[in-house]
Amino acid sequence: MGDGSGFQVTNNAAAHYEAHVERFMAPFVGALVEAAVRQDDSVLDVACGTGFATRAAAAATGASGRAAGTDLNASMVAMAQSIPTPLSDEINWYQASALDLPFSNGEFDTVICQQGLQFFPDPSAGLREMARVCRTGGRIAATVWSAIEDSPFLAAEFAMFSQYCDANPAEFLRTFVSDGERHIAGWFESAGLSDVRIERVEATVSLPPPAIYIPQHARALPWSGTFTELPERVRDEALASVDKALAQYRSVIGIDVPFVSYLATATP
Repeated sequence: MGDGSGFQVTNNAAAHYEAHVERFMAPFVGALVEAAVRQDDSVLDVACGTGFATRAAAAATGASGRAAGTDLNASMVAMAQSIPTPLSDEINWYQASALDLPFSNGEFDTVICQQGLQFFPDPSAGLREMARVCRTGGRIAATVWSAIEDSPFLAAEFAMFSQYCDANPAEFLRTFVSDGERHIAGWFESAGLSDVRIERVEATVSLPPPAIYIPQHARALPWSGTFTELPERVRDEALASVDKALAQYRSVIGIDVPFVSYLATATP
């Protein structure tokens, strides 16, 4: 099953994604859910990954709400299904393309997408499909990373992957939107959505030292290349390069580093 999406993981990468990515996604998940989800809503999380935003949305809807998550990656869906949630937050999970959602027209009050829209082969087509399954007057919301230089950890990490591994720059750089609000607004307007609002959300996140965190995080990424196969000496050199690049963010226990994302909301 494929639609050309740029974030595809295999084997146990989903487990590493769940364990090591949520710590810097959490502030943006919180902003997304707060902006879009209301108590008693029926909510769909598209390109849900292992379900960070889906679980947060389910909690926000309350006992009378309904939450569902979809992802193209079977391993992501399997990991999401394996994570216990309170009975009041029961979630339905589906393996599905964001361009062909298995739901009827207007089935949800709110449709969200946390850091997935930029990987759709056609973001506007994905938004149109999200709008199709959202009721008229409902809410659509998405987060998308801003320019790579706005998130120094990700910039330094990928510079290392590019220098020392066989990382694919084109796939990685799809993660970021360098021309910001205008670019994202174009996706939403081409999808026929109205009341489009875009804001920048910045959060400082505490991470373990790069030498500890990057080997864990790398296992969750489709573009980390051959990092885990590097000789120990080369791997240590690579990690030292990131530590040097992030020296200004060092803390007592690791690094406190900024991340910046756009939060876009609209009405179908």
